[in-house]
Amino acid sequence: MNRADIILKSGIFLVGLLAGGLLVGCSGDHSHSEESGHGHYHAAPHGGSLVMLGDHFAQLELVAGQNPGEWSIYVLDGGAERFVRIEQSQVSVTMDGQDVVFQAVENAATGESVGDTSQFSASVQGLGKDDEFPVIIEEIVVNRQPFLMIEFDYPEGKH
Repeated sequence: MNRADIILKSGIFLVGLLAGGLLVGCSGDHSHSEESGHGHYHAAPHGGSLVMLGDHFAQLELVAGQNPGEWSIYVLDGGAERFVRIEQSQVSVTMDGQDVVFQAVENAATGESVGDTSQFSASVQGLGKDDEFPVIIEEIVVNRQPFLMIEFDYPEGKH
């Protein structure tokens, strides 16, 4: 093998190595968007409104249920890929000026229980999936990190 072949093969190897590093650098299965301030966008797993907590520390997803007035909040990891269980038994939320208390949801299939769950639900009269309104989550504690007065607009969310 001559010197030119060695240089060419080394160059191809380095380009492949760099390309592989770029793919690994953005972990998780999420789409990219120019609109996001961080250069990427996380898809809401339940089709709801995502709200980032901290710098990809965790995310909340506010989801309208199939029946009128049914709402859920899911606590997710920073990439919105996995559920994160928290200790709270309820979450106080203001939705379009209405004070609402979301209660922890037990799930026998996943072993989640009050005080160890990632899902909260509430009934909110007069608000549906197609409505637009302001939301304020008073406090939520994820992995012992408190987040206070989280404000966003439904359905836009906050990334």
